[in-house]
Amino acid sequence: MDINKYSTKGKLSVASVNAVSDLEESDIYEVLWLAKNLKRRQTMKENLKDFEGRNVVIMLGSKNSNMRISFELAVGRLGGKTLYLSPTDDGFLSGLTYKDVMIAIGRYGANGMIVKDDEKVETGLPVINLCGSVNICNVLANLLTVWETTGRLSGIKMLAIGNGKNTDANEVNVYHKCGVSITLACPKESQPDSEVIEKASQFGDLVVGNDPYVFLPKKDIVSSVWGETDSICVTKEMMDCAPRAHYIHSLPVRHGEEVEEDVLYGERSLTFEQAENLIYVEQALMLLLFGNQ
Repeated sequence: MDINKYSTKGKLSVASVNAVSDLEESDIYEVLWLAKNLKRRQTMKENLKDFEGRNVVIMLGSKNSNMRISFELAVGRLGGKTLYLSPTDDGFLSGLTYKDVMIAIGRYGANGMIVKDDEKVETGLPVINLCGSVNICNVLANLLTVWETTGRLSGIKMLAIGNGKNTDANEVNVYHKCGVSITLACPKESQPDSEVIEKASQFGDLVVGNDPYVFLPKKDIVSSVWGETDSICVTKEMMDCAPRAHYIHSLPVRHGEEVEEDVLYGERSLTFEQAENLIYVEQALMLLLFGNQ
């Protein structure tokens, strides 16, 4: 389906999001269209009140300050309020499960929760769960940024360069659902397992190779896949071989290890546009999930 021909319904097929695989193609387009509209309204300095009177609880742990900050800003710019529960809130959290906390928080009048838990969270309160190595908000921000930049998603050719062992099959499937083809360039010793490749090819073939220079000339987007060993740094020389391509990354980034600074801060880098768009996709996802609570 072409995102530019999609007619929005104003709702998602799910009540909560616990993994990147939870969203169908239509759900992704709902979020992206709403995020685009929210960005337009805020760019025009409109004073938004879409979340006025609503409360969002954030429980992400001490190592997730980047996501906590973006969600706090996202809610505040919609006129809502946030409550952050830190790992040091022992007096409230001690001995309680996520389910216990969410039932109690729901009774306090919260409209939704942002959590990070590797288990599926099921309560009467809608949840956005940023579990796993890749969270859905970063993937959606990537897609919004690519759509804005190229005017399309279907037919976009994306090259991921780095450690194939860190390939997330569910993330690849999100791109494939939208018509974005994914190629992975990684050293032979860090190729993903055949099971991962098969799982990542449910909605389109995941092409895997070793030499990024073979694939670069025909690509529209270049990104990095980090690994402590067997990683490849994206260089200016590489980008010169992909004259129509833009570079994108979900912060934080390892300077000089994942990407050279000339690329990261270059005119074809979309990294900081992606960082800005994180706010808008978070707002859209929360409005679609929490807006009727």
